[in-house]
Amino acid sequence: MGVATTYNPGSNPPASSAMSRLTALFLLVLVSFAPPAFSADPPPGTTPDRVEPATPATAPPADDIDPATGLARSSVVRPLTGAPPVPDPRLPPPGSRPHIALILPTVSDTLGRLAEALRQGFAAAAEAGGRDVPPIILTAIGNEGPALAAACRDALARGAIMVVAAMTRDGAANLVRSDCARTLALALNEPQGASSPNVFSMSLSLDHEARQVALMAVADGWRNAIVISSPSPLSRRVQESFEREWTRAAGELRARITFANPDEAEAVREAITKLPGADMVFLALDQPQARSVRGYITGALPVYATSMSVNPRAEAIVNVDLQDVRYVEMPWFVQPDHPAVMVYPQPRNLSVDEERLYAYGIDALRLALQILKGDRRAPLDGVTGRITLEGASNNFARALVPAEVDGGRVIPRRAP
Repeated sequence: MGVATTYNPGSNPPASSAMSRLTALFLLVLVSFAPPAFSADPPPGTTPDRVEPATPATAPPADDIDPATGLARSSVVRPLTGAPPVPDPRLPPPGSRPHIALILPTVSDTLGRLAEALRQGFAAAAEAGGRDVPPIILTAIGNEGPALAAACRDALARGAIMVVAAMTRDGAANLVRSDCARTLALALNEPQGASSPNVFSMSLSLDHEARQVALMAVADGWRNAIVISSPSPLSRRVQESFEREWTRAAGELRARITFANPDEAEAVREAITKLPGADMVFLALDQPQARSVRGYITGALPVYATSMSVNPRAEAIVNVDLQDVRYVEMPWFVQPDHPAVMVYPQPRNLSVDEERLYAYGIDALRLALQILKGDRRAPLDGVTGRITLEGASNNFARALVPAEVDGGRVIPRRAP
């Protein structure tokens, strides 16, 4: 049977309890005078030991500093490892592939059909070129403003090594100012008032044709010209281009006659009759206007024009009214046995203006490949003319074939 011991707080403690309290009191006093075990501070009321002053870092001698780097020559520089590589801005982004970017307004309400014809010619040239032609990526746009700029950014992101774009003059200027100018580019019109060392240009400009016709007439021996034009802006532009080159080449302008509608054709004949001394006539007129006027011009005066006045695909019964009109034309229309013309298929269901753009698309790709190869100074015997780089500029000029209308058919012009 166990013994139970009971302690009452008001009674005298047994001797063993008194000893236990005495022992606890001794331990409490001992702990009070012990130094703290986990503190860096000295115990309260004590004097800390002497503290050693901090030793300053020893500076390298003045002759040890490399003035090129600002570091001590004794410094050890270790290369950083494990960091991701910094991309080279000169290289295309990862995942892109080298290609020719063709950017055309094929979804434009006004330019869509012409742009599509050019695209078909570009594709025909690519197919004929086979393996020598890099991949081509077409971007269809609706305008040659903001849409062209966005397409240029995308083309470079995809790795374009060459850009072909800009059918309008405004579009060509926008191309020069866009990201496309960071790589090689071919503008399909002249960028008026803008330039870039990477952007080349050519065009189907009637202005160039008018200047070539002026030089052809001077070479034929004529010196006194009558110019017949209409009030349209295009007619005025062709007129001005002819007159500027004509007078520069020592020709003289006898008179300007304005023709607006067929009812004025008789008045044109009377006006010419009153201008003795004239030895040739230049027509800055569209096709219907040129056919209306031609019959009222005396056969004693040779008549010159641009391709604006002649449809080389028209039936002979239509063009017979343009008998003996002299102008300049693409080899595509007047030299079917030309080595380059024979290579490419004839398009179907295209108007003559669209067919001109088809032929232009062929030469656009051929010229782009030539620029990529670094042969930009070599003449290109194209289907739209002989193409050469003008002087020190980045503009390519086309020399067309002298042609004339004979029996309603357009043929290469016979030597005078």
